[in-house]
Amino acid sequence: MILRISIIYIFHLSLSQSSRIYPNESLCLTGYMTDLQSWVTKDGQLTVNDSQAIDLSHVQNVASAIEEYMENSGRRKLVDNIKYLSVAKSSLQRVPPIFTFQGNLQKSISESLEYVTFYGNSFGRIRETGAYESSINATFAKEVFPALASNTRIPSWSIGLRNVTFKRLRQLDLRACKIDTLDAFTFIGMPSLTHLYLGENKITFIDANAFSGLSNLVHIDLSRMTYVDRNDPVKALTFESMDTFAHLNLISLDLSFTPLSTRNIPLLSRLGNKLERLSICYTEIFKLRPNTFGSSPLKYLDISGNSDIISDNGTLRGLEDTLRVIYAHSTLLSTLHVFKGFKKLEILKVSHNEITDIPKTTMETLENLQVLDLGHNRISIWFSPVISSMPRLKLLSLVGNNLNMLSDVILSDISNVKYLSLSKNTMICHCLMREIYEIAYENELKMTQTPLEQITNENNIFHIGYLEYNNIITNRTNLTSACLKMDNEDTISNYFKGFPVNRSGNYLFLDYDEDAYSCLSFHTGIKTFLNEVPTCSEDMRDMPDDLTVATQSNLMLLLILLITLPILVFIYIFKRNFKYFLITMRNSAMLSLISDKDVNYVENKLFNYDVFVSYCNEDRAWVLDQLLPHVEIDCNISVCLHERDFQVGLSILENIVSCMDRSRSIMLIISRRFLLSQWCQFEMHLAQHRLLETRREDLILILVEEIPRRLRPNTLHFLMLTKTYIVWPKEESEKKEFWKRMKKSLVTQKLKNVENDSLA
Repeated sequence: MILRISIIYIFHLSLSQSSRIYPNESLCLTGYMTDLQSWVTKDGQLTVNDSQAIDLSHVQNVASAIEEYMENSGRRKLVDNIKYLSVAKSSLQRVPPIFTFQGNLQKSISESLEYVTFYGNSFGRIRETGAYESSINATFAKEVFPALASNTRIPSWSIGLRNVTFKRLRQLDLRACKIDTLDAFTFIGMPSLTHLYLGENKITFIDANAFSGLSNLVHIDLSRMTYVDRNDPVKALTFESMDTFAHLNLISLDLSFTPLSTRNIPLLSRLGNKLERLSICYTEIFKLRPNTFGSSPLKYLDISGNSDIISDNGTLRGLEDTLRVIYAHSTLLSTLHVFKGFKKLEILKVSHNEITDIPKTTMETLENLQVLDLGHNRISIWFSPVISSMPRLKLLSLVGNNLNMLSDVILSDISNVKYLSLSKNTMICHCLMREIYEIAYENELKMTQTPLEQITNENNIFHIGYLEYNNIITNRTNLTSACLKMDNEDTISNYFKGFPVNRSGNYLFLDYDEDAYSCLSFHTGIKTFLNEVPTCSEDMRDMPDDLTVATQSNLMLLLILLITLPILVFIYIFKRNFKYFLITMRNSAMLSLISDKDVNYVENKLFNYDVFVSYCNEDRAWVLDQLLPHVEIDCNISVCLHERDFQVGLSILENIVSCMDRSRSIMLIISRRFLLSQWCQFEMHLAQHRLLETRREDLILILVEEIPRRLRPNTLHFLMLTKTYIVWPKEESEKKEFWKRMKKSLVTQKLKNVENDSLA
């Protein structure tokens, strides 16, 4: 079978980066490798259209294919000028020794290559036990078995790169090659290398000298590492030295979606004094220390998807004069004060957090901010100008917040914004809602005369920050002209002739959808589309229409509405607290009913179980796999679990009360899911009630994850203040101490109770 090598003929990408559409998923600032580079596709195929490109992808015997290619004298001439090479998905276990092949001018292929991809091969570490069962001794022409063969160590995956100098190689793509180790001096023969892509591998160890000799390297991609067991420190990413990158001239480092342990945090402060872009999004690190990023002059930073990563105001210290783009969505951020004084900041993405207000003292310092993405937070109505304090702001997203009313102050405040998102807010219908709709529609009609203005990007080499929002702008949905039924400019001018003189605004809706931009009638609660809301008259601008009618007809009704509305808004904003209040009332009532009837504590009584364990179903695996083996086997403690020890035929309430009463102590396995379960909350209340009734110290709290104060109900907060609790550690090295403390607590409880029983 003749292996065929085709010189790639794939047309250049005609679409620029600004026209690419990204999937609707959690994007990091770095995007994906092929979002930033156009010479290779996502699956390793070349995109160049000239004789300088050779595609060996999916070829099973690369070396033989190259030799066959060289037999053609016409092709041999081209070898001297090969610039692009793809050896993707060729089932290779190591880099083949093909780079020393020479053309007519006695130049090897390694001297001309500039772009090489090995995407999708299997370069896992090859150890001494190799795949060969026998070998041939050429001298005597006899088969030699491994036991008699040389003990020389089989080379690693990078054998084909050794002792080869790539004079012009600029970019090397090693994505998805199952690499697990980067040995010392792996890339020593690539002095011109600028971009190194190592994403989607299984790298667990990086030698301190892995990148030695790469003085021109400006970008390293170590994103999307996958491990068999990320909780095993041996199988997680480990750097031999925290100074691995310190001596390079890196401008960009991508660690997106690669789990990092806390032991790797010191690395972030030693990334060199030229690093401009860093992505550590979704790396599972949290609570970084002040001045974490050292002296690096970061311009583009992504810390998204890491809970409480910048809870301390000093985490970003030192970046005030350099930072231009920051992605910090899904970080449980509760305030914007951490960004105060960042005068050069241009894009601030803080969506999917717990931000409740927009502080003017902070925002007025962001004098260059162009994009403010506050989507899916808890922002409500504001009463003094804030947005207008940012003179260069072009895009404002408030999608999915707690906005329920608009005012003249808000309309005036956002008037200079170019693009606006307000969908998924539960708005109460008011004539100002119609007005903001009409302003956006009028601007849309005017826009047909001029091209769409987009946010510009000074340097889009290493990130997609501007590109992401430009794509949103490009793909926005226009307001349908059928809503206002306007056919020509004369009709338009007549329609807008009666609008108030102070009507103004430059914004377009960025996320328009008819259902998403609807409101609820204050009087009937019926959903109403914005084009159906009555227009404003001068005496209606300060309060809703229904309130105006109420004022004229019945002053008492007005007062009731004015009192009721803030209460409803308060309940909506603090619905979690209100729900917890109702649950507390219900639990208290249930406890009052069972206190005199079912619960009958007797001092020095005999117990059926040593400990009753309360947990939610989502934590069941941890309880069965981690807790039970240590408690029942190692500590010889009898455990009562609801799924195996509840008596059939009794109600859940009766079983909970009975099992707690027959257990020496109570253990609560606390997690965020636990706090969402009403039965778990009842068990927590009952445990507290039992403590107060018996005046005994027989409660053990186990936190399987950190619970921020704002998420703790009052009962849990009281218990954590008055009882010693243990937190399940993330580090493997700390788990031994955890079980030691656990055992001591359980055994002490048991011995104390046994002693009390014997003295009775």
